[in-house]
Amino acid sequence: MMSVTHAAIATAGTSLILGTADPLALFLSLIGSQIPDLDTSTSYVGQIFFPGSRWLEARFPHRTITHSLIATGLLCAIALPIGYFTNNLLIWLSLPLGHLLTCIADCFTVKGVQWFYPVPAWCWSVSNPKRRITTGEPSEYWVLVISIALLVVGLHLGSSGGLTQQVTTVLGMTDGAIEVYNKKSPTHHVWADVKGIWASDRTRADGKYFIVANEGDSFIVTDGKGGFFKTGQQILTERITATIGNPATTQLQTISFMDEEIAPKLQEIAASQPNALILLSGSIVVDLPENVRIPIEADRLQTAKVADKTVMMTFHPIELALQQLGEQYVTGTLTVKVISPRP
Repeated sequence: MMSVTHAAIATAGTSLILGTADPLALFLSLIGSQIPDLDTSTSYVGQIFFPGSRWLEARFPHRTITHSLIATGLLCAIALPIGYFTNNLLIWLSLPLGHLLTCIADCFTVKGVQWFYPVPAWCWSVSNPKRRITTGEPSEYWVLVISIALLVVGLHLGSSGGLTQQVTTVLGMTDGAIEVYNKKSPTHHVWADVKGIWASDRTRADGKYFIVANEGDSFIVTDGKGGFFKTGQQILTERITATIGNPATTQLQTISFMDEEIAPKLQEIAASQPNALILLSGSIVVDLPENVRIPIEADRLQTAKVADKTVMMTFHPIELALQQLGEQYVTGTLTVKVISPRP
């Protein structure tokens, strides 16, 4: 087969099998796809590495050792330790995978390959030579076109999280939405397209909500109008899919109080991030609990609660915290989640 056909088959197969669109993975698979033809000095890769290809050509027949499982195993021995120590095992697996896919593809050609070299047995996919692929003939160009089409599909699926994620997303399964959120929330806004009902009165709750956090199989979401809800509690979902929004950053920080006024630290954080959604979680002890007024709304998630002298917050907006606790002296620790810009 032509070098370009080898490259298309290897990159398409790698993208689909590993569910990736990573440029390094595709480049490594491309490199792996060219290695089999190192045993001939007339190939493109053989001309580039002429001294080495000439040496191999003089000692081994074409489509023997470089097309064998020995060569694939050698590439595994090189690539997998690198992948392990660089914490990129799947990416580096692309190198031997590209080589393996190319050798499999060459089994469909007229000559076949000695896959189990040094055993002198040729491997073919079709017993009738007339039905095998001849290099440069129309049959190979059809393979090239199909491979490029599969590569485009693989890149689309890989950039969207892979085939499994796409299936779960199309079916509206929570697992697919969780996977999208976990992968994309550090760098993008992630929205939930919800079809479901309100638990309070069973009316429709269909709509688009911003995902604030994931807790187990549930999401904490907001409608952008001050309402916070938890799927499975306030919203009973029938179907939920996650969509990726604009680029954004999510940061976490911790602030502690030791019998001190809460307002200055919260005001400093709010002033430093004027265009961000800032949410507070944790527990603090207040000096005047009787002055804390937190409304209770049955159809919304209670992001703040008071019990004795303790105020417990779960993704409570910093603006509300300043209104409700601005004059309190408190003790405790809060986690601050900053999503910038505000969705």
